[in-house]
Amino acid sequence: MNAVQGAALAGAGFVVAVDPVEFKREQALTFGATHTADSLADAVGLVREITWGRMADKAILTVGLAEGAMIAPMMSLVRKGGRAVVTAVANMYATDVRLSLFDLGMLQKQLVGTIFGSANPRYDIPRLLAMYEAGKLKLDELITRTYSLDQINDGYQDMRDGRNIRGVVLY
Repeated sequence: MNAVQGAALAGAGFVVAVDPVEFKREQALTFGATHTADSLADAVGLVREITWGRMADKAILTVGLAEGAMIAPMMSLVRKGGRAVVTAVANMYATDVRLSLFDLGMLQKQLVGTIFGSANPRYDIPRLLAMYEAGKLKLDELITRTYSLDQINDGYQDMRDGRNIRGVVLY
């Protein structure tokens, strides 16, 4: 949801959120998504349609666990000269990634990784705080449910089942 908000706040004309969980697709629309899809395969056709074949300027992979098989489909979403960004954690021993070398060379697509959005804390945190205080950045709305420490297992199960955007344990 934060990537969706960030794209919308940065002025993206179209923000397509891809998630297999219907609840999360619905929530994405309230956080700035203009369109949703339930799979990368469906997203490719949708992005092609809404951009008149140009494809996306950027795609951001924010899954719970990144896998090499996700890279090629993500790269197919971006235009010539576009950028695909991996923010998700991956197994530190995973080394296999499939992608088109043609996309990299001839279509000049970029594949990059980032952590914390490559933020500059001294600059970005005060700016994000000001956006939150002005009501532009939705942080409270991210919290779907709170849990007591005794309910922590319920929180993990809700996360696994896709019932939460963010669950917070209060103690």
